[in-house]
Amino acid sequence: MRSPSPPRNPAVRPFLVGMFVDALGNGLYVPLTLLFIQQVTGLPATTVGLGVTLAATLGLAANPLAGVLIDRFDARTVLVGTYVIRALGFALYPLVDAFGPLVAIAAVISAGDRAFYPASGSYVAALTEGGGRDRLYAMQATARNVAFGLGGLLSASALSLAGGIGFTLIAVLNAASFVVSAACLLLPGGRVVGARRKGDRPGGYRQVLTDRPFMGLVAVEQAFTLTRLILSVGLPLYAVSALGAPPALLGILYTINTLLVAAGQLPVRRLQRHARRTHAMALAGGVFVLACALYAAAAFLPAGIPMIAALVTATLVFTLAELLHATPSASLAAGTAPAALRGRYLAVHQMTWSVGQVIAPAGFAGLIAVSPALLWVALAALLGLAGVGMLRLSAHLPASAVTAPEPNPGHQRLPDNDRA
Repeated sequence: MRSPSPPRNPAVRPFLVGMFVDALGNGLYVPLTLLFIQQVTGLPATTVGLGVTLAATLGLAANPLAGVLIDRFDARTVLVGTYVIRALGFALYPLVDAFGPLVAIAAVISAGDRAFYPASGSYVAALTEGGGRDRLYAMQATARNVAFGLGGLLSASALSLAGGIGFTLIAVLNAASFVVSAACLLLPGGRVVGARRKGDRPGGYRQVLTDRPFMGLVAVEQAFTLTRLILSVGLPLYAVSALGAPPALLGILYTINTLLVAAGQLPVRRLQRHARRTHAMALAGGVFVLACALYAAAAFLPAGIPMIAALVTATLVFTLAELLHATPSASLAAGTAPAALRGRYLAVHQMTWSVGQVIAPAGFAGLIAVSPALLWVALAALLGLAGVGMLRLSAHLPASAVTAPEPNPGHQRLPDNDRA
């Protein structure tokens, strides 16, 4: 007889709805970011580019600050805060008419973006545990990928139907999406795991930075996050500039990746549920290496269909590696972090994306300029080291983080401050 499923925490559904609505709004403007800001503000493109770069740099400080706030209060409060400040930012974008206000508003939005990731990751970790945590991370990724794709389609519709005013409409709709997402977390169900902490705990970032196994995990994760920036940063330079592939191919490859990540997250998670998370990540590293080899091989094929087929095949393998990596990575980091300092731990873990976004544009471009193949050789070498490092870390990370049992029937996750 089949065991009854464990009762679902009532905060899960409003959280997932909020994640979907948030990603739907983001999908409206992310594909058009610089054009969107230029059209809404009316400022020159060079001014917009400089302002957004400066704002993104200022926004980096929000990541470690978010970790402190999560540990001092709770993840739900910080997550709601990220929605509120981004809603205000997008609502004010149409009023911007100079460089100073542009930097101020864009920095606020960037700070909200940077704080969002440790806050959402910490909230998932507070909502559930064990194998249920992996499932919720996978469900979150599925919801966000589907919504992001739909948002992209809606942005095209808004611009075609409303013309120039469509950019302002996108700003308003995106602001509204953040308001709705915040409201979802403020529903009665959303407050179940949002209990306020009784005060900050000792240790701070010094404890995080001196936790050698965790910092080893962060170092390994940096190789994965750099690799996962290939589709948005490295592949356009490689495929179009170095190989002469048609620019339209990039949109096709991006769409293939987005759709398969959305469809494959939960099935891949089910296949991984009995595997050690460290081993699952090492396997993902091996598949990423294979994708790098296939991308490199495309340079040796004739232009046209053979080369395009190789790039499509490489992207399919890359997408499989991304699916294998995403859920174990998030769950391993959350499981390694002690509950009292989870915000700080996940903020440090999420910094790998910020560092990657700083390194990747110039780094990838420089490697391709020397030799297109050098990019793939460098990434494969990093991934090889990361895979070996991941296997060695398996014995040094908490056993409950490395291998997560499925929740016991009848288990109900309690708020953090109600647990011993």
